[in-house]
Amino acid sequence: MIFQEPMTALNPVSPVGRQIAEMFVLHKGKSWREANELAVEALANVRVPAPERRVEDYPHQLSGGMRQRVMIAIALACDPDLLIADEPTTALDVTVQAEIIELMRNLCAERGTAILMISHDLGLVANVCRRVGVMYAGRIVEERGSDDIFRAGAHPYTQGLVDSLPRLGSRAALGRSRLREIAGVVPAIADFPAGCRFNPRCAQATEICRTTVPETTWLDAGGLVRCHHHG
Repeated sequence: MIFQEPMTALNPVSPVGRQIAEMFVLHKGKSWREANELAVEALANVRVPAPERRVEDYPHQLSGGMRQRVMIAIALACDPDLLIADEPTTALDVTVQAEIIELMRNLCAERGTAILMISHDLGLVANVCRRVGVMYAGRIVEERGSDDIFRAGAHPYTQGLVDSLPRLGSRAALGRSRLREIAGVVPAIADFPAGCRFNPRCAQATEICRTTVPETTWLDAGGLVRCHHHG
């Protein structure tokens, strides 16, 4: 797993090389000497310059992009079948974001590793993901192919997310009108509404939405939606 904020996920009082080497010692039975050599190799694989020197650095001595590369090296150390990336580019500027995403995609393609991306960034999702699961208040409300999601979302929440994106050349993008927004706020985790959890914010909500949890509907084109009035 790659966590959202590497500065809090990494041990601040341990060199990054040792933190990578621990993976090889604990999970692959390597000696520390072997593990330290593999840690240098792992940093080289994630495009960290001068990896033989960087293994001695502490997290605070690295930039945000470098710390995220260390997290990727740790996550891929044991050749996992699945890489879970939780908002992996949140704290990075746009150019570094692109570098990190491209690095993840290339490394995982080389190793045959699948990526589960967790993100609020719809642009990132559209460019990286083949299938998308839209979650609201702890429940998956729609899950389909990425193209289907962005072309014609079946759930009102999905439609609201896509409609909130600025369009190149639109009045909203040029600042002459407001971007569309989803009214209301996400409910507190201790006080979810009855029925569909999105119903207080949904313009299509009816009485059944306020009383009955929607069942899963399997779509002909593949995927699922949980909405009484989908489509």
